[in-house]
Amino acid sequence: MNNEDINFIFEQINNLKKPDTDPKKETQESKKDTLQEVLNMVSEEIQRVLAENNFTQEDLCRITNMSQSNISKIQNGKVVPRIETLQKIANATNTRLVISFESMEGDE
Repeated sequence: MNNEDINFIFEQINNLKKPDTDPKKETQESKKDTLQEVLNMVSEEIQRVLAENNFTQEDLCRITNMSQSNISKIQNGKVVPRIETLQKIANATNTRLVISFESMEGDE
């Protein structure tokens, strides 16, 4: 291997792009993952109370005066429901809406 080959190799190494390790991007992705987890839990809870009451989406639409499309999006974790919307669902299913904050210590 001659100097020209070595210089070419070093030039190629210097042209390599460094991986994108933007801390803001990692934080945003982490927040997005956490939000999706919350939406999944909301979806599971809605499915649970519907099953307990033998309700379909259509039943919930009729009782809450909400569109089937909106209820479907909430159940599939596609939209973030407003608290008022969750309260409507709680009232319709004869349940109590409970929102809590729990310590994350020890979760890691």
